[in-house]
Amino acid sequence: MQVDMDRIAGYMREVANARIRPRFESLEAHEISTKSGPSDLVTIADIEAEKDLTRILKDALPGSHVIGEEAVSEGTAHISALREEQDFVWVVDPVDGTNNFAAGKPVFGTIVALVYRGQTVAGWIYDIPGDRMGVAECGAGAAIGGAPCAPDRKPGAPLAEIKGFVSTKFVSKDLRAKVEEKLALFKQTGALFCCAHEYLALAGGKRQFSFYSRIKPWDHLAGVLLFGEAGGYSRKWDKSPYLPGDEEGGLINAANEGLWTEIEQIFLDIRR
Repeated sequence: MQVDMDRIAGYMREVANARIRPRFESLEAHEISTKSGPSDLVTIADIEAEKDLTRILKDALPGSHVIGEEAVSEGTAHISALREEQDFVWVVDPVDGTNNFAAGKPVFGTIVALVYRGQTVAGWIYDIPGDRMGVAECGAGAAIGGAPCAPDRKPGAPLAEIKGFVSTKFVSKDLRAKVEEKLALFKQTGALFCCAHEYLALAGGKRQFSFYSRIKPWDHLAGVLLFGEAGGYSRKWDKSPYLPGDEEGGLINAANEGLWTEIEQIFLDIRR
């Protein structure tokens, strides 16, 4: 591949240090606005960091394209481009966990994925407050902070010992109530509202599964690659692989296929 993994990680740190860190716990009211609704926030840090990363990543890989979360929100970029099998497309979430960032909670990060002709070939997840970088390259493994990582497989472990992330924010009202009834089966299921931190926890063995109903590419492409390269198992709710252009259907990540099947049966059999 034509990309220097460390070089991209370095660019992400530089942009975070210039555009994001200085504004943590110091945002002014006029620097925070909303997009699709009152809980869908965007800050000046999101906007400026995405602009910087868009320019830098295009220069790093001449001829490549960039799809940023904020550009999609503004209508200047479109997820559908990921289904057109263009040569190289960067997918960027400048501040993942914007609500946490705006509220002064140190649970946010930057996510970058690189897609080549419909396949995610590289991913970077940067925990900005903790200065941890997760990196993955298709077929070459995954690392967090420079050290190889692996999920906590726990084959056959009872559900009462299993910890995961369950996000019901975007689940339909009827299904949400049924999913929430099942949460007591597990040891822990709280969501961090930051995919960057959740995928780092999954790949690093701190949690055994995650359950999502919204599957935007800037939230999940790099994380699914990181988790998969570490040895985890990810599939959409319909059991199909998660692909870059996917927008419909939920996603389950689990430390092994057996646990994935168990999670799917617990949460999704209730739809049938």
